[in-house]
Amino acid sequence: MNLRRLLRTSALRLALRYALFYAALIALALGLLYWSTNRFVDSQLAAGLRNTAEALERAYGELSPAEFRALVKAELLAGRSSKLHVLLADAEGVALAGDLVGWPQGLAADDRVHNVLIEDQLIPGQAADQDAYWPALGRQLPGGERLLVTHSLDQAEALLDFTQGTMVAILAVSVALALGLGLLQGRTLLMRIDALIDTSRLIGTGRLNRRIPLSGQGDEFDELAEQLNAMLDRIGHLMAGMRQVTDNVAHDLRRPLSRVRNLLDVTSMDARDAPEYREAITRAITDLDEIIRTFNALIEIAQAEAGSFRGDWGPVDLSALASELGELYADLAEEQGGTLELVVQPHCCVTGNRHLLAQAIGNLLDNALKFTPPGTPLRLEITGEAEGVRVVVSDRGPGIPVAERQRVLERFVRLDAARSTPGSGLGLSLVAAVARLHKATLTLDDAQPGLIARLDFA
Repeated sequence: MNLRRLLRTSALRLALRYALFYAALIALALGLLYWSTNRFVDSQLAAGLRNTAEALERAYGELSPAEFRALVKAELLAGRSSKLHVLLADAEGVALAGDLVGWPQGLAADDRVHNVLIEDQLIPGQAADQDAYWPALGRQLPGGERLLVTHSLDQAEALLDFTQGTMVAILAVSVALALGLGLLQGRTLLMRIDALIDTSRLIGTGRLNRRIPLSGQGDEFDELAEQLNAMLDRIGHLMAGMRQVTDNVAHDLRRPLSRVRNLLDVTSMDARDAPEYREAITRAITDLDEIIRTFNALIEIAQAEAGSFRGDWGPVDLSALASELGELYADLAEEQGGTLELVVQPHCCVTGNRHLLAQAIGNLLDNALKFTPPGTPLRLEITGEAEGVRVVVSDRGPGIPVAERQRVLERFVRLDAARSTPGSGLGLSLVAAVARLHKATLTLDDAQPGLIARLDFA
């Protein structure tokens, strides 16, 4: 994988920002830890110096000078590992006991801990150039003597140096881990993005059957891939439908156009009287009306499927609409020797376009009239419940085989039994498109015998 491309990923840049943020946060936390450790060490040293000074002062009042010097020597031997130093001096600063040869300059006997410079010559055997600032406590004794207790910082400084080194190591490891995780996350995300890019590139070359692979993790990339794959499936379905529509339009419109052309050609060959011209024009208009109806149906289906129908949209009383259509189609059914039973529950309203809803219900009734034998009873029912409004058109005709019920909803699909009847195979396609536009469900079921077409509006 290209490292330069990886370094330009948003995931890595985000990881770098977080790494810098956490590095600053960790540095602040470690700095506070170092400061508190330093304060703790200082407080422990000061407490130790006070305790030692108090113990020596009590012993000075209770012991003889020789015994006190022995005690000081014992204290020094006991504190050798911790670098404890003691001085008992008279009022002029002359050493009386202890391992220091003189009183440090600038140190007051005020019973407070001060950081003072302990020079090399004050400690017998001290190597040259080992001057250092140590915490020291000077105390004035009741007899006029002065007591000095001080402590070397070698161990404390070693502890602080170790703590400081540990904190630097923790900070370095934390930043390195953050950067490493950023690189790993960037590489993982880049692989997922590459899968999207590769698939889109293949689809752009015309391989519309390719789909984005899923990782199975159920994360946001899988969710995005599922949505894109669903969109590609929809596009593929629309492309297939477009090819089918193109083929069917070319096939179904060739016949009426050829009839019109042949009729006009034959009519123009010889002189004819007015009735013959009128008959030819009437036949041509009939064929052209069929073509116009086909194109209008295709336009309305396309607008309904795209959700871009520009007609009025608002409350529609399906009960009143069904009553109007029922009166019209009842007369047509009587002309064929049949009946139309109308069962309408009042005030069943939905939100939609009245024109499209009327055309959908009319198409269902029209199909029931066209594809059933003369004299077949029909039924139009409108009911409203808590779940929604239901429109049912049923007949007692031959029905539609179960295997064909989904296919007849496609454009220009006509079953073999319907080849001899007028039409273009767009009636149920328009009903299905109107149902989708109105968030309704179209169901074709068996009436035993016959067909039941249901439109359920939520």
